[in-house]
Amino acid sequence: MVGIIFRRILGVIAFTFGLAILGWFIYNQFYPTPEFKRSFVGLFQLVVPIAFLIYGWRWLHYEGEGIEDTPGTADIPELAESISQARQTLPYFISEVEKNAENTYIKFLLTTQQGFKEHIWANVHSYEEGSFDVSLANTPKDPKERAQLRRSVPVNEVEDWQIMLRDQRIKGAYSTMALFRNRQNNGRPLTPKMRKQKTFLVDMPE
Repeated sequence: MVGIIFRRILGVIAFTFGLAILGWFIYNQFYPTPEFKRSFVGLFQLVVPIAFLIYGWRWLHYEGEGIEDTPGTADIPELAESISQARQTLPYFISEVEKNAENTYIKFLLTTQQGFKEHIWANVHSYEEGSFDVSLANTPKDPKERAQLRRSVPVNEVEDWQIMLRDQRIKGAYSTMALFRNRQNNGRPLTPKMRKQKTFLVDMPE
């Protein structure tokens, strides 16, 4: 929270500077001072105040990190429980996929030929004979894996699933809920951005 307050203070300062410089520039278009006449070099002078305004606005509206930015997710014990929950509810997800539900995703462990492992989300196109036909929704870290975006993922390799509903709420997403539980269990407050993200999780308990 300290980081958010600090950025917003910087935002106020930057935005105020930007407005002041821009106001000074506009004023001198009608009542130019001798200093302005000597130093005026064209519209290029607007770059600085516009930069102040842009960054000031961004910092003023900074909401902190999202839940996906939680560091050290591999060591979060709640994630093991989330995998079990996701697999227990997979029959519901499969039935929705078979009904051609839109915006369906699974999360699985991607293992490269070099043995590198990455937990990654993929868009589900269909389900047949115990496997999901998917295309990667995230860009894998291994360049060789980026060329093979379309692939088949066996149902026993699924670690999580989610369905993006039309009102932007999310059904499932047990690994995301696990990150929220971990913060709560460790007494860590949620950022404003995290609080917004939490409201979109349909299955997130109060």
